[in-house]
Amino acid sequence: MAKYNVGVIGVGYWGKKLVDEFTKVEDANVVGVSDLDEKNLQFCAERFGIKDGYTDYRQLLARKDLHAVCIAVPNAMHYRVCKDALEAGKHVLIEKPITLDSREGKGLVGLAEKKRLTLCVGHIFRFNNALAEIRRLNKKENYFGRLYLIECNWLNLEKAFPDRDVLFDLAPHMFDIQNYLTDQWPIEVSCTGGPFRRKEGEETAYIVSKFKDGMISLANISWLVPKKTRQIFIAGETRSALIDAVAQKITVYESGYTKEILINSNNTIRDELVHFVKSFSGPQTETRNSGAIGVRTVELIEAAKRSMREGRVVKV
Repeated sequence: MAKYNVGVIGVGYWGKKLVDEFTKVEDANVVGVSDLDEKNLQFCAERFGIKDGYTDYRQLLARKDLHAVCIAVPNAMHYRVCKDALEAGKHVLIEKPITLDSREGKGLVGLAEKKRLTLCVGHIFRFNNALAEIRRLNKKENYFGRLYLIECNWLNLEKAFPDRDVLFDLAPHMFDIQNYLTDQWPIEVSCTGGPFRRKEGEETAYIVSKFKDGMISLANISWLVPKKTRQIFIAGETRSALIDAVAQKITVYESGYTKEILINSNNTIRDELVHFVKSFSGPQTETRNSGAIGVRTVELIEAAKRSMREGRVVKV
């Protein structure tokens, strides 16, 4: 089978995971990595055998033999690095959020289309087998009937990051998961939240969204809760379900009884990377985590921030 040469820009905590999984993808060959910290480059050389490391990512992008890159740099650098990669003719998988400004995100989507390149965003829960089963049950079997409510609880204790807030870090997952399960985006967004250990930059937020069919969603996201939680609860007309997104477990509630739906849990990072390679190597493959989806999540985060500032419901 054909081999495609890929690189990873930003090999810190998450970037190392991407490199690790990419080295196991049959159709991919990791030919280089880039990071400002030479210790991270040395780690990739020693652990994964990737000898070509660059402190300047533009040197990696200049390689003629490079087909695609994954970008896992700090959020504020997403737009610049992604734009440079697309202009260099490389297919891109960029971690969420695609950008910190939806207008810049739209610019990247337009650039990718103009240059006929694949642009994917790291909405990794689109590759989670438990969520895929919920989507199938909802869309193919009408298993839950009309959906009334989706509650997402994304909680853990984190340090007060100097360069990001909880909305841009976790809310992309919330909006994306809701869309993945229902094929809907909100029509109204209301949000309250704030910083506690610092002067600015939200560390906790509660987002309430309303959908055209009347469904309501609540997202509780926080960096202040010691117990790590990644749970989704769905209340439907005929059944309800609780999903542990990390353990990939589904508990169904129906008429006072509960039952477990058995899931073959998967490696979501690897499956996302396999899908990325298929997206740019096979034109017939529909990109599940497109740049357009990434932009829509940023637009909704912007609406949530506007709701906080103005103290009102924002129509989107």
